[in-house]
Amino acid sequence: MSLAIKKPLSNTINNRAIPAANEPHGDVGREAIAAMRKMLGKTSAASQFDKLPAQQRALVLFGARLKPSEYLNRPLLSLSTNEREAIRQSLIALTDLGRAFSNMPLSRAQFISPRQTAIATKTATQTVASQTTKQVDDELSHISQQARELMSELDHDNKH
Repeated sequence: MSLAIKKPLSNTINNRAIPAANEPHGDVGREAIAAMRKMLGKTSAASQFDKLPAQQRALVLFGARLKPSEYLNRPLLSLSTNEREAIRQSLIALTDLGRAFSNMPLSRAQFISPRQTAIATKTATQTVASQTTKQVDDELSHISQQARELMSELDHDNKH
């Protein structure tokens, strides 16, 4: 009795190696993924935004200075370019805000504490607050500058 050894399926086409699904695919892969997204008519960001619960979408819309009552049930890709850019900037700012508080305990004691605790930690809290405020201000300044540059590019592109 002989055991036949089966040859694995080929992972080459025309003697060129085919990368696995989770490996980088270079320009050809990016083009293929872009073509698939175009056929589907939706980006991954649009898909994620459309899946957000109403409260989170309202928060993003508020940050984008868009009325949640008007935009809450509208898919991202149905919005104008300027509205989508405002939402993108809002998401960037919210992500940065999350980072500012990511390494900080958010227990009730951090926000609502007895008077004795507040007096004992006042100096430390002031130091942390001023450092955090400066970091947030610096990040918001940077984001605002990027937003101005992007809007300038959009205005320039729309004029041509």
